[in-house]
Amino acid sequence: AGVPHLTGALLLYFAGYVLLSGVRLVPVAAVAGGGGSAGWGDRPELARACRLSMGIAMLAMLATL
Repeated sequence: AGVPHLTGALLLYFAGYVLLSGVRLVPVAAVAGGGGSAGWGDRPELARACRLSMGIAMLAMLATL
């Protein structure tokens, strides 16, 4: 087990990070007249979804400590 104060602080940090990342994934109004199809690297929501899953995993790990 870790230091309880540090574990609690990290738990709160990652809970906030997960909530903020989840809010950022909510779709906004699409811009009309978009160009061609975008590749995987041109999709910022994919990177946000990966960071969200990492944050959820860290939150689960810290909750078990």
